[in-house]
Parts: sequence; structure tokens; C-alpha cells
Amino acid sequence: MPIEEFVYAVRDFRRDDFNELLEKIRYLVSNRDIDGMKKLLISQMEKKDKKEPFASFNTILIKIRLQDLSGETYVTDQEIVTISDYLFSAEYWGYYELLLFMNTIDALNHNTMMILAKEMCHRSDFYRDIPNNRRLLATMLLNAYITCIERNEWMDALYFEKQLKYCNFSETEMYEKLVLHYANNLYDLKKNNNRHAVLEMRKCIAATKLVDSNQIAIKFENYLQKVLDDMR
Repeated sequence: MPIEEFVYAVRDFRRDDFNELLEKIRYLVSNRDIDGMKKLLISQMEKKDKKEPFASFNTILIKIRLQDLSGETYVTDQEIVTISDYLFSAEYWGYYELLLFMNTIDALNHNTMMILAKEMCHRSDFYRDIPNNRRLLATMLLNAYITCIERNEWMDALYFEKQLKYCNFSETEMYEKLVLHYANNLYDLKKNNNRHAVLEMRKCIAATKLVDSNQIAIKFENYLQKVLDDMR
């Protein structure tokens, strides 16, 4: 049995449940549906297995996204520590851990995020040949890279830029290449005040619209405008 199938079986197909939850969260976030996210949170908290660790992680993840949408406080510092403690303690860092980490990066304090990201890179080396894990690892690196740029952590951003070079994105991985190009120019704009970077970022936004990735285009566009407003 291939290692991916073995781990899939051992985890009782939990990753399918988590993927289903993530799809619901993405849909609600893209539609900025605060009431829908509140209902999802209530539904998750009412589940019979709510004391089981993985169910609590799902609840925390919903709280993080609801907090982002509403601006109200839902997640506690201790809940964030619960996730980081699990990731630090996990002996096997595979598909589930990559998903959990990449969807909570922005909620972790910077030092914790950096330690976990570097550890994730180190522990995931063995699994890079598994297609799903490889793509998730690349997405995690992109998320961490952008998070560092947003926080003006320039040296840490360069660390992830270097790691992303090892990904060697193929011609078919257009989404990853597009996000990386956007992030590289975001770095150049924020750190060096290079206004040419704005043009390159707008090209990325136009490309996402061309392939009907409208929610990504809106997210990119809104963040670019926020950066430009802050620089005035």
C-alpha cells in the first residue's frame, strides 16, 4: 500500500471531513456570509464528538475565519496555543497537518509561525513526492511568504522566497506562479516603494479575472488598494 493510502486509512478518512469543512468555510468567506459562518460554528460545537481533539481544531478554525469576517473576538489565545502545541508535537506531518497549518498561519504570532513553518519544511521533505502534499506545501510557503510581507518581516519573507524557489513550479501550476509573482511585487512595493510593482500586481489581478477566479481577484485588488492607501 502506498504511504499516502496507508496514512489515509490510519486517519479514518478524517481528511475528507476536514476538506468538506474547508470548502464550506471558503464559500462563506468568499460571500462574506457572517450569519452563515455563525450557523456553521454552532453546528460544529453541537457535534457529539466535540471533545475529540480534531473536532476542537475545526471549531477553532471556524472561529478564526468568523473573527476575520465580523471584526468581533471569537478565538482565544489559549485556543491558538492548542493548535500550535499539536503541530509541534505531531510526529508525522502530512496532509492534515499541512492543511491545518496553512489555514491558521495568519492567526499565529510571528515567532510561532516561523518556528512551525521551518519545522514543517524540514519534516515535509520526505513527503514532497506525494502530489497532494507537494501542492499543499507550496501553498503553505506562499501563505507564509505573504504573511511575512504583510507584517513587514523582510528577512523572514526572504527565507520563504528562497524555499519557494525549490518548488520549481511547472507550467501547469499557473495559480502558484501567479500568486508568487503577485507576492514578489508586493514585497518590492512595500519594502522598496517600487511603483512599477503596482503594474505587475494589476496584471496578476487581470489574469485571475480572465480565468474567472473573481474572488481571488477581489482579494488581491482590495489588499493592493489598502497598501497604496497606507503608503500615501
